Amino acid sequence: AEKLEQVGTTQPVFQLWWVVGAVLEALREGGLEGSASVKRLLGHADREMKRLYEQGEPRYADSPPLELLNNLLYYVARARSGGARVAAVRASFRLTELLPVDDRIEQERESLSAPSVKLMKTVAAAIKEDLSRVKDALDIFVRQGGTQVDELAPQLELLKKIGDTLGVLGLGDLRDKVQGETTDLQSIVAQRSPASEGALLRMAATLIKVEDSLDEQLIGMIVPSASEGGAAPARPTGPDDIEFRQVTEAVLRECIVNMARIKEAVAHSFEKPREAQAIDQIPQLVRGIIAGLLMLGKTRVVEIMEGIERSLAQFVRSDGFTLPQEAVDRLADAIVAVEYYMETLQAGRADPWYMLDNAETCLQFLADAQPVRRVEAFDAHGGDHARTVVIEPASMSTTVAAPTEHERTAVLDHAAPPAPKAPAVAPASASARAVDREIDPEFLELFIEEAKDEIAKLKEMFPRWDENPQDQDALVNVRRSFHTLKGSGRMVGAVLIGDFAWAVENLLNRVINKTLERTPDMMSLLRDAVATVPELVEQLETGRNPAVDVGRVIAKANEIAGVRTAPATAAAPRRAAEPPVLTTPAPPAEKKTAPAPLVVMDPGLHEIYAKETAGHLATIREFIGACALANAPYPVTEDLHRSCHTLSGTAKTAGARQGIK
Repeated sequence: AEKLEQVGTTQPVFQLWWVVGAVLEALREGGLEGSASVKRLLGHADREMKRLYEQGEPRYADSPPLELLNNLLYYVARARSGGARVAAVRASFRLTELLPVDDRIEQERESLSAPSVKLMKTVAAAIKEDLSRVKDALDIFVRQGGTQVDELAPQLELLKKIGDTLGVLGLGDLRDKVQGETTDLQSIVAQRSPASEGALLRMAATLIKVEDSLDEQLIGMIVPSASEGGAAPARPTGPDDIEFRQVTEAVLRECIVNMARIKEAVAHSFEKPREAQAIDQIPQLVRGIIAGLLMLGKTRVVEIMEGIERSLAQFVRSDGFTLPQEAVDRLADAIVAVEYYMETLQAGRADPWYMLDNAETCLQFLADAQPVRRVEAFDAHGGDHARTVVIEPASMSTTVAAPTEHERTAVLDHAAPPAPKAPAVAPASASARAVDREIDPEFLELFIEEAKDEIAKLKEMFPRWDENPQDQDALVNVRRSFHTLKGSGRMVGAVLIGDFAWAVENLLNRVINKTLERTPDMMSLLRDAVATVPELVEQLETGRNPAVDVGRVIAKANEIAGVRTAPATAAAPRRAAEPPVLTTPAPPAEKKTAPAPLVVMDPGLHEIYAKETAGHLATIREFIGACALANAPYPVTEDLHRSCHTLSGTAKTAGARQGIK
């Protein structure tokens, strides 16, 4: 790099190898970590050296690799070292102004890492579990006559552990109460004297009081300040404040779930634009979010959601027009900004106004966006969608579609006789679909190295979540590993591992978004999936096929996640109902009178839908029964509203149109 910098006579060549030299200097001095991303960039630089040699400097300077240069500059700016070359590059490109690191940003980072309401509730649940064990032990001791004093000894260590935890959390009053009861219990055990029932009841009463006030004090520790000055945080002061906080969390939780379903519906419309079931639920989901935010008095974000609703209406137009791709990207940014805003509020932190500023900027762009024809909008993504293959009668058994990332749809000519040979369109084997193109050996090596890092993370994080369903951090890390495998796999052409990781990631997304409950079948599938990842990576290294049926795992993951895939024979009834002669004058009448194909719900989806529906119907029946014993008007409870709202959403997701009505 240094030599090329010295002999370069044009600015693009000089700049590129000057910056490459700065990155190498930072790596040599330990200012940068040798991550997979840095290795990719240096590999790209190595190929640019070859291109420079082949094209010559004048021609090369006409099309310099600007994206590579920008990415290298980013790492120079983030380098922790301050060598001569790094400092010179930073000064020349003014990188310190583009990536500032001042006290304000450090404060913001610290606020983002602060404990959330959800974390505090998890801590409270763990402490309450320990308190319950102590109370149960005292209850059993009294019931057995209170003579076996040695049985109380194990509770001393548990009480000391509870007291120490409360002390670490800064709850000194509660710690003192627990330590007082620990001292009394320790004297009883040391003297081996029978404990009076009154003393034990007093201990139990004290522990109950500690348990009752635990939630209030823990959540009060992280409630944002009431003013921007140095005033103390506004902690809950009574039952009304605690109840309001709980209602706020419940409303925001439902709004976040609705937003997740909106994102799922938009993604589904990209993958299968002809299926309108997912799009139909978007307006109702948006109205639910707006209603919830109005209840909380968040007028600014309500206005933003109304703008998002208008943009979504433009996106799902039924007249053949939609938003251009750049506008769709801005719409996605606005949705994510509002989602992050609600998650921040739910965590008990102050309003992140800058996220709403970003959303408003996106909506201003969307207001000026002109609709385009849907085909033009999707042209840029043509390679990512299904490809239609017309099979002529003379070559029906020999026509082979070019490999694509998704499944293919075969359209048979009307004059052709029905083909009984089902194996002709059977899915390819795992080994045949492992890659969809020739992979650059260097890229493959980098991908395998990155995949092995993700395998190590999966082996660490998945058992944690498997054993403890409340460990959300482990669940998010597992999802992130599959997300990385999906993106990197598809980028290098490892289509099988990319599709496999996407199916698992989609399932985990629904669990994280609370739209799908964890079940034994799901956990069994995920254990198989985690065990399959090393075999898929080994397949790329050695060519040996995985021992597991990868297609079965993908299909099962999609089934549990409620992803409906169009069956291969779905078009057969429609073709059978149409007349064989294309010039007949009555095809429209035939289409109107032909019976619509019966949509049969997937058995697994039906079981999940039936179980969830039964619980919500019980809530509705309970409300109706209570109304029969009361006088009008009948106030709508939160449980009733949630049950009706959830029933509507799940009915649309499952395709049960009568349930929606």
